Amino acid sequence: MKTENEIAEYRKDIEQRLVNTESMDAMKYYQGVLRALEWVVTGNDV
Repeated sequence: MKTENEIAEYRKDIEQRLVNTESMDAMKYYQGVLRALEWVVTGNDV
């Protein structure tokens, strides 16, 4: 089980990778990771 701080740090890392990537495939992957993370944490589908 991860703490809220660990989840926040992971989210920041993924968001930074999303901003820095130049590949469309990587962008779609990171967006999917963020959607899945949001769903797991809150139970809401974005």
